[in-house]
Amino acid sequence: MKKNGKYIGTNHTMQVIMGGIDSSFSEAFTNEEVLIGAGLDYIPCIIGDIEETYRMLFDRIGKDCPQTFADMCACVFAVVQDYFGDYSNISERMDNYPDLDFIADGEDIGKVSDLKGKNAAMCVERAMLSQNLLNFLGFKSFYKSSGILSDGKAEVHSYNLVENNNACFIFDATIPSMINGVINPLICEVPRDVYEEMSSPKASEGYSVDVTHYNPLKDEERHIVYDAGRKDIYEAQPLESVKKL
Repeated sequence: MKKNGKYIGTNHTMQVIMGGIDSSFSEAFTNEEVLIGAGLDYIPCIIGDIEETYRMLFDRIGKDCPQTFADMCACVFAVVQDYFGDYSNISERMDNYPDLDFIADGEDIGKVSDLKGKNAAMCVERAMLSQNLLNFLGFKSFYKSSGILSDGKAEVHSYNLVENNNACFIFDATIPSMINGVINPLICEVPRDVYEEMSSPKASEGYSVDVTHYNPLKDEERHIVYDAGRKDIYEAQPLESVKKL
């Protein structure tokens, strides 16, 4: 099912603007069609049955007893990791998704839930699941897909935008960082006006956010520009230590 007749996916990159696509989504996913890829090279997917992840999140919260916003984000991140696994099998990711020709011939759209435990999920799947888990916890959040610059390389990427106590954040379950010495999702605070521009589904609205952070999996500093190619750029700092957010 398309949302208001549109796919959800990347509609603005450094090179091109694409019509018929909303780049953000503020609800829990059910049967909305979300794009993997961008431009003319894309395949739709839907969330599938992820009911067990809510029980996993409940159990994780009971185990970890989160006290802060960052703690809650860590619980979401842990469930996403536990559900999908690592990235050791990403070469087989797209085998899960029939392309548009097969779908037109009657084959079902690929489901994100079918990647459970296969170590093949990437940013779209992880951000979609994060969106539902954040929504389940009562946070106002958005799934967002945009162009980014990753160490200067243009890519398309999916992540989340989250509000907590009148503060606004980027939450990225695919790109890890360190908070209080523990591997966590990359989280960085952004001003309200930046958040509102980024969370707009329109290709004409957006705001670039520049973040340099330590990636513990690669043991090196990485440089990310979210929503790359906008005329305005905000330099954000990743959360590295948290007391009472």
